Formats: sequence, structure tokens, C-alpha cells
Amino acid sequence: MNKSRVESTLTEHKAVDITTFTAALVATSRLFGNTRPWWRGQRDSNWRLRTGLHRKELEGKEINLNARFRLMAKARRGDCPISADALGWLFLMQHYRLPTRLLDWSQSPLVALYFALEEPDHNDAAVWALSPTRLNLVEAKTESICMPGSPTVGRLGIHAFRSDTKQRDEQILSVLTEEANARHMVQQSAFTLHGRSEALDERSDCGRFLTRIRIPSVAKNGLRQLLALNGVTRASLFPDLENLAAELAGLDFVDALRVPEPSDEPKVAS
Repeated sequence: MNKSRVESTLTEHKAVDITTFTAALVATSRLFGNTRPWWRGQRDSNWRLRTGLHRKELEGKEINLNARFRLMAKARRGDCPISADALGWLFLMQHYRLPTRLLDWSQSPLVALYFALEEPDHNDAAVWALSPTRLNLVEAKTESICMPGSPTVGRLGIHAFRSDTKQRDEQILSVLTEEANARHMVQQSAFTLHGRSEALDERSDCGRFLTRIRIPSVAKNGLRQLLALNGVTRASLFPDLENLAAELAGLDFVDALRVPEPSDEPKVAS
């Protein structure tokens, strides 16, 4: 862990409509040196940036959970990673919502906004912005985004499956992975890989690589409607038949604009 931290205040913007949200995106990019941040939406602005594994306090069960998943997954999915591909297994587990040491991010702010607004409630929401290169500079003294073949990333992945390593790596790193499925592609997925339980936003120096856009609860419905008008919906972000059917079943079709069914006969003007 890097213990030489320089305190840096977290910058926060407020977005009440698409205009102020766009202005916050531009300001965030400029704050990070006109680079492209990663984004994460959370339904409650009070939630910390902590992985599912650490949020649910399952660190002591991590190796057992992961081992059982690997033992039972191959009968349920034919194209599982090879046994030595620890990172591949972690990404697969995260995909199917097993609590892991990965935290999901997106390279699209609109995708993050969708997840911040997905469930209607009365809490203020948040869209977090992360500079992946600045995080890695703080944690690993490199401005490169880590890839699965990196030795450091490999060690962090192995720790999720083995307890016999003499020195455990406690870094938190920004990591890209292969677009292994359509969901990764449309959600423009990226990840942080966490070797310790500390939430990213609890660090005294988190302002060096994090900002937050707070969305008041009263603004949620209007922004949610704008996302739907722009085609950012659950069926577009989870491209499978189950979510397509669920979205279609919930639509409020207007007869005047409906699409003719196959049985409809075309009408000929007289």
C-alpha cells in the first residue's frame, strides 16, 4: 500500500438536468487533464466505492467462494476460462454477480447515469468519475492502465484463489479486460481490482483521481426519461432476450404510433 498520501479535496458537481450534467462532464475531463475518465453510477450518493466482496465482508470466504464457483461453473457454461486464468475467472464471476474484488466502471457517462437512476427512490444519486491513469500512478507508479497480462494484476488475481503466497499485494488498480461478451461491449466495461478493503473515496488523497456528480432525487425522473428517449435502456445495456421481454412488457404503447402486427392487412385509400 502506498502510505505517502497527499491530501486532496474531492470535487463535487450537482446535476439537475442534461445541461448541468453535460457541464459537469466537461469540467471533470478538464480537471483530469482533458483525458477520458471512467464512470460509475450509484443509486445512493452515500454509498462508498467498495467492492461487493468487501462491502459484504466476505474476505474470509473469498477463496472458498471462488473455488466452489470454479468447480460448479463448467457444467453450466461450456466456455469457461482455463484453470490458470485467475483474472478471467474473476471477470466471469463478476459478470454473474458473485461478490468479487472487482468494482465495475464504464467508459460511458450515460451508462453510469443509467445505473445511478435505474431504481426509483428518494435518495440523491451519484455518478462517480475516476481518472484510471492517476489512480495507477498513485498506487503503482505507472500512468498506464493495467491489462490482464500485467504481472501486478496477475498477482492480485492469484490472491483471490490462493492463500499460500508469502507477500500479499494490496494495491487498487485500474484494469481493462477483453470484451468477452456483448454486455461488456455495450456497457463499455472497465474495472478497478482491489487488493484491500478500503473504499476509494475514503482515502484522504482521493481528490487526486476521483470526482463526483450528485443528482438530487427530484431530478431523477426527468433525467431517466431523457435517457430512455436517447435509447439508453435496460434492454440496450443487457442485450439478452430476458431483458428485452421485460422492457417490452413494461412499455406504454400508444395506438396511434403502434407498429402494425404481421396479421394486419394494409389499408388501401379509396
